[in-house]
Amino acid sequence: MEKKNAKILIIDDDPDITRAIQVILESRNYIVTASNSRIEGRKLLEGFKPDLVILDVMMEGMSDGFDLSLEIKKIPGYEKVPVLLYTGIDQHTGVNFKSALGNTEKMKADGYLEKPVSPQVLLSEVERLLSL
Repeated sequence: MEKKNAKILIIDDDPDITRAIQVILESRNYIVTASNSRIEGRKLLEGFKPDLVILDVMMEGMSDGFDLSLEIKKIPGYEKVPVLLYTGIDQHTGVNFKSALGNTEKMKADGYLEKPVSPQVLLSEVERLLSL
C-alpha cells in the first residue's frame, strides 16, 4: 500500500494529542481522521475504513483502548487492521503493558508506544504497521 493512500484513525480523549498526531501524519500525506471518545471513534471506524488505528488506552474508562482494540479485531473485515496503542498508562500504573502485547485476551494490539514519543519514532512505527 502506498503511504499517501493509507487511512489512519486516531482515537484519544486529549484533543491536543489527536491534533498533534494528525499534523505529524498528514505531513507524510496520510489521510487522517480523529475522535476524542471511544464511542465516537467506534462509529467512525466502519465509515472511514482505516488502514491503521491509533488508540489511547485510558479515555473515559481506564481500559477503553484495550477494550476497543479487542472489539476492532472481532469486526469482520477488520481482523488484520493494525492497532497501535499510544498511551501513558505505564506511567500511571507502574505496569509494563508492552511486555504483554498480543499475549493476552485484553492486548490485541499490533504495536505499542509510550507517551510522549518523538515524531520520528511515531512515523517509523506507523510505517512498520502499515507494511504488515
